[in-house]
Amino acid sequence: MQESSDRHEPSYQPARPAETQGGHRFGIAPGWLLIGALGIILILVFGITRLTHAMQANPEASPTVARDPSPGIDGIIAENAPAHQFQVGDCLADFTSPLDPATIVTCTTPHGAQLIGVKTLDDVPYPGDPRVTSKAEAACRAIRLDPGSALEGNWNYAFSRPSAGTWDAGDRSVACFLSLEEGTTTASLLPSSSA
Repeated sequence: MQESSDRHEPSYQPARPAETQGGHRFGIAPGWLLIGALGIILILVFGITRLTHAMQANPEASPTVARDPSPGIDGIIAENAPAHQFQVGDCLADFTSPLDPATIVTCTTPHGAQLIGVKTLDDVPYPGDPRVTSKAEAACRAIRLDPGSALEGNWNYAFSRPSAGTWDAGDRSVACFLSLEEGTTTASLLPSSSA
């Protein structure tokens, strides 16, 4: 009788080279990682560029609206006029801010704001946002108003002012507005020779 043996003689097998995963450490080829990183960088550059352009005032990009020299009974001179088209003395309906479009109307038409003047700040190096803001406010408050105009209600000064970027480009102008918190008026706030 032959004994069955549970022992098997090992057979010889040649050594195999060890598999390395250095090129696929995260399961993604390095080329795809590079392409992904470049894509993210391009998206960030595009986003920053768009944000920068949106934050810079570019009045030439706004369309011009025709002004009616002889407005009808509605008193509308120009509807949805861009801010760069406002002129000193313009009375404004639908006014929200110095940089937003508004409807220019005759001053005898109900309105809530008026462009009372444009002032020029000192031609000095950019003094910083707080100083420009205080200079702009002081310039607007110095504008002479019609003492006969009834300033009933709560009026606020609103003004546009140069930013650091527009200052470097030579902008020193401040557009000064007076606006009602609520309600409307049917009179100009400026002396008749200014309006």
